[in-house]
Amino acid sequence: MKHKKSIPLTEKKRKNITHQPTIKINNDFKFSNILGISIVVFLGIVIYSNSFDCSFHFDDIPNIVENSMIHRADFSEIWKNGENRFLGNYSFAINYLYGELNVWGYHFFNLIIHLINACLVYWLTHLIFSSPVLNDTAIAKDKNFIAFITALLFVSHPLATQSVTYIVQRLACMVTLFYLLSIALYIKGRLVNNNKFFFFAGALVSTLMAMMTKENSYTLPLAVILVEFCFLQTRKIAFNFKDFRFLIVIAVFFGVIAFAFSRFSLNIFKPIPPSLGNTYTLTSSNYLLTQFSVIVKYIQLLFLPINQNLDYDFPISYSFFEMRTIFSFLFLTSLFSLAVYLFNKQRIISFGIFWFFLCISIESSIIPLADVIFEHRTYLPSFGFFLILSSGIYMLLWNKNRYLVIFLFLIIISANARISFQRNEIWADEYTLNSDIVAKSPNKPRTKVNMGMVFVNRKQLEKALPYFLEAKNINPLYFDAVDNVGGTYLNLMQWDSAIVNFTQALQIAPSNSKVYNGRGRAYSRLKQWDKAIADFDKAIELRPRFAEAYANRGLVYSNIKEYDKAILDYTKGLEIDPGIIAAYCNRGNTYAMIGQLEKALVDLSSAINIDSKNIDAYISRGITYGNLGQWKNAADDFSKAIELNPNNKNAISKRDNAIKQINNVK
Repeated sequence: MKHKKSIPLTEKKRKNITHQPTIKINNDFKFSNILGISIVVFLGIVIYSNSFDCSFHFDDIPNIVENSMIHRADFSEIWKNGENRFLGNYSFAINYLYGELNVWGYHFFNLIIHLINACLVYWLTHLIFSSPVLNDTAIAKDKNFIAFITALLFVSHPLATQSVTYIVQRLACMVTLFYLLSIALYIKGRLVNNNKFFFFAGALVSTLMAMMTKENSYTLPLAVILVEFCFLQTRKIAFNFKDFRFLIVIAVFFGVIAFAFSRFSLNIFKPIPPSLGNTYTLTSSNYLLTQFSVIVKYIQLLFLPINQNLDYDFPISYSFFEMRTIFSFLFLTSLFSLAVYLFNKQRIISFGIFWFFLCISIESSIIPLADVIFEHRTYLPSFGFFLILSSGIYMLLWNKNRYLVIFLFLIIISANARISFQRNEIWADEYTLNSDIVAKSPNKPRTKVNMGMVFVNRKQLEKALPYFLEAKNINPLYFDAVDNVGGTYLNLMQWDSAIVNFTQALQIAPSNSKVYNGRGRAYSRLKQWDKAIADFDKAIELRPRFAEAYANRGLVYSNIKEYDKAILDYTKGLEIDPGIIAAYCNRGNTYAMIGQLEKALVDLSSAINIDSKNIDAYISRGITYGNLGQWKNAADDFSKAIELNPNNKNAISKRDNAIKQINNVK
């Protein structure tokens, strides 16, 4: 049997043959991608190389520094105190377990997450351009370049500094990690023929982890739908309810949505009364109206990241018909309409816009939050912006002048990297950061109080007081301002002014035990013993385990020679808090007054063991040793006091007397 000879195809015939498009996603992640990711990671390390020593700030203090739950690293306790943010809080516990309050470890952890996110941006962008909808488009042939640029834009943008350098905002970084990973694994599972279950299971686990990190992850099911419609569907959707795989997908999808809704409470829609120095009440309506302008501000900052601020003094919108609200709404509506219009023409631009709106929807909608604007809220949504920027510039200019495109991206990324590096320098310590905030939000009382606290921590009370007074003048009903004015006057020993301000603070917060304790201290300094005792009584009534109030009331009782009551109060205070040095000193002195010198020595020695530089404790113990005739020990204690303060005339005089007594004995 003869076989027909195969006839070679002519060039013309070859062109007439059509082939089904194939999606190559297994072998196209080559060396160039590894090199690109390496450059992205290196740039991120360089940008944040000056952030490792930046101090704890603001919410870091209650959430990490003073959070005993984190310090104990109790798994169940952390879960009970915040399931929605469990993974983020537990990561802080891990940091504390291995490095306590060494900021280096916290910043290192944050940077690692940011770098992983940049790599995920690279991978996700690559997957998007490998999808059925985009794989055969002209831009897809350069998907490695687009992925590289998008990741560089993400890792270098200055708005990310608040999520990376502000330690507690690790939650924004971590939720982004799980969010992007979930979407990437889902797309990968849809594109491969084998091991689909592995990728889909990974996407589900990552989704659940995102929902245990931060609440803005609850948009993830909608993000999956967005990706499906934008990039994975090439024909009309047909629902086959006889296909068990389809039913499993539907069950999992609605299960995730049910899980998300189970974690919500209608309390999230409750109005937020004036707080944090604000004079307004935030409701769902005025918060939403304000967010129109806030979102426009976010977009402006993404385009032009200048005058960044941790604590914006952003005006609240009370009516839709305010000019800035109307214009902002029209701009956002136009942007959304553009996304709809471009859906069939420029799918990647459309997706980027939809992604931005979806990912920012929880924090910028009808759920009122005490702070209407924060830069870290752009961290996850910004992926959509960077995808638009990289793809848009490429499509506009690449075929005309690719060197111009490369030059533009080089300029943008270099500028962003420089601004980010400089921004990290502002985060260096509480003085540099608060100085920046005060300069940019001079009329916001909270910024004044925070700046005043910087000087309080530096023991520069004269510099702190003007900031507290300014905050009080801006908002006379701002409790923190009035209370801090009172506290500063107290520490400056201006007792009458302290009492006036503490009284005003109690008019604002009549159940504040701390203020009663402060005013009681001022009254006791003026020897108004009855008023002092009344305030300490009230403080203890409001807070039965207020150790300092017991110790302060004990001092009043000592001064009015009610020694038994004094000792009872000192003892109660020390039972609650064994670290109160003043209580040991004062109880020791009280024991000495009633002739119980051995007990006095025990208490005064306890005070010295806690604080080896306590001059008053050394002097009091020296006196007690002298009363016991132990002049050598007395002289040693007075000498130690003089060593700590060579100009202490009381210690010098008493040591001279102790030495004289020693010589007389000889």
